[in-house]
Amino acid sequence: MTQKTTLVMAVATILAVGACQSPQSRIAIEPSASRPQPMNCAPMLFQSSTVAKYPPNAKPGFNSPEEVTAFLEKRWQLTGIRKYAIPERRYNEGYQNLVPDTPKIWAGRLYCDQSTGFDSIEWYGTVETRHTKDSLKEYSLDAIRGNDFWLLEIGSPTSIQQLPNIEPDFRKPYFVGHK
Repeated sequence: MTQKTTLVMAVATILAVGACQSPQSRIAIEPSASRPQPMNCAPMLFQSSTVAKYPPNAKPGFNSPEEVTAFLEKRWQLTGIRKYAIPERRYNEGYQNLVPDTPKIWAGRLYCDQSTGFDSIEWYGTVETRHTKDSLKEYSLDAIRGNDFWLLEIGSPTSIQQLPNIEPDFRKPYFVGHK
């Protein structure tokens, strides 16, 4: 055999062997559009050792940080947050935000995968343990844009029976617009 024939035979053998091998599944190569991949979405305001993974692949609830994030995204749609977050409703720092009173704290961010017009929309919450199961006790939901801060809601699993107040009177003393 000539050198040229040997080279052609070698290439043909490589191609034949490669064609007989099963190709690697596309699922193993590319992430599925139907399976959102978790992203780093750490809160800016409150550092916690237990941060919700985003996107929350959980049903809305109160038994994990992911459930709380899913619940708050369902409760507070972006249109409502934007309606609430006017300059007059910025938080008056003379008033107290939620003070954690439990050893365990959960935290998370909402709408991490979207352009919201805010630097962050996030929550943190106190956690209570009942019969070895953790559950949210209270939460604070906040929005941040630059140096502006809005305290959207302090709530608990029992207080959520009422719809969120997305247009409270900005003349209340806990808003800077009261002056």
